[in-house]
Amino acid sequence: MGFSIAPSVIIPQAIFIMLQLPLLTNARPLFSPMAITPASAPAPSPAAATNLIGEVCKKSNIDPTLCIATLRSIPGAASAFEDIKALAELVMQAAKEESEAVGEMFGEILGSEDDAKNPKFKHSLELCALDYNDAAIFFTTRGLGDVTKSLEIHSALDNSQNCDGELVKITNHGGAGLIDDSISAAIQRWKNLYAVANGVVLYAEDVFKGNPVDDGQGDDDCGPDY
Repeated sequence: MGFSIAPSVIIPQAIFIMLQLPLLTNARPLFSPMAITPASAPAPSPAAATNLIGEVCKKSNIDPTLCIATLRSIPGAASAFEDIKALAELVMQAAKEESEAVGEMFGEILGSEDDAKNPKFKHSLELCALDYNDAAIFFTTRGLGDVTKSLEIHSALDNSQNCDGELVKITNHGGAGLIDDSISAAIQRWKNLYAVANGVVLYAEDVFKGNPVDDGQGDDDCGPDY
């Protein structure tokens, strides 16, 4: 009988190793030009950080390596790897900013590309811009820990999937050239961030047992009401 190591042992060790790896110096920050420096991002406790990131990435339902890379790309996240609430705030802000950035990209296509004025494409592009701009409102820590929060954030995914359907229509009508690699890459970044944000929300439900934490936002208009 051969010797094997249980995945439960391998995965935490892999996460710990990846958390120690420095970011590529020539990598483009996905969401902010701000760089993380050792002074602004003290090293988290290895055990606590590994546990939190492992649980979040397990619930994100994407490849753990991609999940960790997405987390590490968020400015300031390295200093929040022990605190689910602090991490949630950073992840939600990054996802919100990426939603707005993708919506703006579709708006720029509408304003600069002659083909975008074609009725076959214009309506779909307008819907995509609206879908991503509206998705931004769902990325908030208000209600974090409540069992309904995962339903709320799933609405952002619904918006993205609606746009996916519109992009298929554009492609089928010969407008594939309107959607360049930068748009495709931005949408993929958004999907990665959504998955991580959803992982944070689901893990927070476990941690806070369905009792929402006070996020300090009061009754401000920072998300939909249910």
